[in-house]
Formats: sequence, structure tokens, C-alpha cells
Amino acid sequence: MVEKRFRFFVWLYMALFFIAVIFIVLDILPARLTVVHALFFIVSGVFAVVFLILQYGKGLGSAITILIFVVSTSIEWMQTSLTNSGPGGGSVTTNFGLVINGIPVAFGFIWLVLIVATHVVAREITLKIKIDWIRGGIYAVIAATMVMVFEMLIEPVAMQVKQLATASPTLTIIQMTDAANWWLLGLILHLMIYFMLSLTDQWGKLHYPSLKSELVLVYWIVLSFFLVLGYFMGLGNILLITLGGNVLFTICYYLSLGPDEKEITA
Repeated sequence: MVEKRFRFFVWLYMALFFIAVIFIVLDILPARLTVVHALFFIVSGVFAVVFLILQYGKGLGSAITILIFVVSTSIEWMQTSLTNSGPGGGSVTTNFGLVINGIPVAFGFIWLVLIVATHVVAREITLKIKIDWIRGGIYAVIAATMVMVFEMLIEPVAMQVKQLATASPTLTIIQMTDAANWWLLGLILHLMIYFMLSLTDQWGKLHYPSLKSELVLVYWIVLSFFLVLGYFMGLGNILLITLGGNVLFTICYYLSLGPDEKEITA
């Protein structure tokens, strides 16, 4: 029953995504981040929170949620504060929903679905590795790389909200430096998640394993939304890198599933 309800809302969410894309193409919704998009991303984050609680229980699931939300929004705040304090710095606008201490709440929910989904993908790819420290290291590197590739697309799109517009639709030295920083943040977060799950003996256990692919689908819906916005912004090179990287890791994830799980996702 739980799986059916979760899947129903995921597919409803995907239907709303297609409607939103049609509205963007018809110029009913703007091809930039607004409060409407913020609500869309918050819902995706809620899926991630529900997934964590279903899979690991209220205590551990809530602890991982708080870890991701607090760390990611704190880094966002520090990055924005440092940028705004420099020459020509801008400020975060309020047209992207609720703002706390200068950072839109929706950013935290985007990070939730990003970290949880990359956790699911990287965990599945490395699940059969027997040596604990090798498994944890490869898991964290794969997940951090997915975070970096995703953030390379998010950053130029989110700059609209932060009023820090870049004049170049291609990769710059600053953007590459930011990407490296996000890779490091993704590595640290996933290592912390790995240690939390290993210490509580939850790494190899999922209460509802059939919902893994639903969460990956939510991740792809959010990614697709940013791909659409990036297309209208002319972010050609970044789109290719982000799409190519995610397709590669998703294929590896699918190949790592057992025969029974592949039948469920088919």
C-alpha cells in the first residue's frame, strides 16, 4: 500500500512537470526561477524526506534530512554572503518563495532530492563491493561527482534568483572552482551518510527497496526542469556535460539492479 501511494504521487508529480514544461514553451510560465518553480522543487524535497523516513525509520531518516538541509543551506548562505560582499555583488531576491536569512528555502529542498537521489544511485552501484572502506570511498566519489555535474547546471540558473547573472553561457574559471567546491561538499555529505548508515547497520537494508527507482525518477524530473530552463538560457556546453554525466551514472545504476528489480522498473 505504501509503495502504491508513493508511486501514485510520483507519477502525478511527473504529470505536473510535463504541464509546467508546456506552459514554459507557450510562454505562460517564464523560463526562469519563480515562486511557482520553488513550490515544484519543495515537493521534490518532500519526496526525498519521505523516502528516507520510509527506508531508514523516523529517527535515522530525520537525522539524515536535518544533516543535508542544515549543511547545504549553510554553505549556500556563506557562498552568497561572500559573493555579495565583493565588488558588484547582488542580493537574493524574494521571487523564489520563502527566504530565511537571505537564502530561499527551496534551495534546501533541491539539495535534499539531489543528495538522496545520488545516494541511491551510488549505493546501488557499489553495493556488491565487499571491502568496507573501498565501498565507502567509491560510493562517496560517485555521488560527489553526480552532485558536481548537477550543480554545474544549477549554478548559472540559480544566479537569476541571486541577482548574480553571468554574462557567459559557457563554463568559466569561477564556475569550475564552484563545481570543485560542490564536489567536496557532496563528498563530505555522502561520507557522513555512509558512516551513519554503517554504524547503525542500515547500509545494506532498505525497508521498501522497490521505491529506489521512483526516487531516481523524481531526481530526473528535477534535473529535466533545470535542463529546460538551461536550454532557454543558452547553456549549451553545460547541458551536454550534465545530461551526459547523469545518463552514464543512471545506466550504471540500472545495470546494478537485480533481475527482479529491473522487471519492476520496466
